[in-house]
Amino acid sequence: MCLGLVKLAAQPIDGDSVIAPLAKSSLLLDVHGGGERAVAVGERGHILLSTDDGNNWRQVAAPTRRTLTGVFLIDDKIVWAVGHQSVILKSGDGGETWAKANAENDPETAYLDILFLDAKTGFIVGSYGKFLSTSNGGKTWTEAKQDDDPHLSHISPAPDGGLWLTGEFGTVRRSGDRDKRWAPLSTPYEGTFFGAVPFAKGGALVFGLRGNIFRSGDGGEWLKIESPTKALLHAGLALADGRLVLAAAAGQLLVSADEGRSFRLAVWPGASSATATSLWQASDGGLLLASDKGVHRLELADLHAEVVK
Repeated sequence: MCLGLVKLAAQPIDGDSVIAPLAKSSLLLDVHGGGERAVAVGERGHILLSTDDGNNWRQVAAPTRRTLTGVFLIDDKIVWAVGHQSVILKSGDGGETWAKANAENDPETAYLDILFLDAKTGFIVGSYGKFLSTSNGGKTWTEAKQDDDPHLSHISPAPDGGLWLTGEFGTVRRSGDRDKRWAPLSTPYEGTFFGAVPFAKGGALVFGLRGNIFRSGDGGEWLKIESPTKALLHAGLALADGRLVLAAAAGQLLVSADEGRSFRLAVWPGASSATATSLWQASDGGLLLASDKGVHRLELADLHAEVVK
């Protein structure tokens, strides 16, 4: 989720979202999919739905006008979304219709990311150290109290079953047992990390402000990776072909073919200086990008062709 493009401001009065002609080109902050279905969410409660791998999108109604920052599809029926002023939404029909499912009513809290490991086990992270978990499919949520309160920006599942948590002040935490215990990892950076791309054999790539990228093979020692940009890195994704992609400002994408040891700058064709805020690979291989100018689809052949030295 991109903190750099949206302010954490209270909005005491809420209402249904407005079906807007320009919603498809508005600020969208997260995209997630499963099968041919994908959902993107963003400002003013905008929710866009695609049922053809992101080739076509349409806005659906939402019971909120608050900024939505995270979305997660459990399957082709159950979809969750979270956002500012502690709003939580749930859909039981694949994102066609939505209802509020709030765990609390706190106008000062911004939920920034949501993850489910299965239909019952899920997590929400957000501002001021907010960390919620559920073991019953969202019927109830339990808040874990933090020793400190940095904004927690992103929670990522690892191929080995572990979890990675990133946030302000160089925060990187790892859990190998589905959230029962978290190990804080020391990194040589005190700025904000906006996400992690965990590796299949352990370790991860973490990224954040001013183009900062760090890599660790085991979560112990961290190596600073030379970055071809000084722009804020909003999102990262491991593609099915093994490449890693990071999203930066002004249409920039960073591509690695060596598990994050080096990156080359890629131009996003037709981006018109859009800033990608979230990445998802569709079932047919296309790359879906939520951005400050709507949600877009990029063919991998175009991504490969535009990589420059």
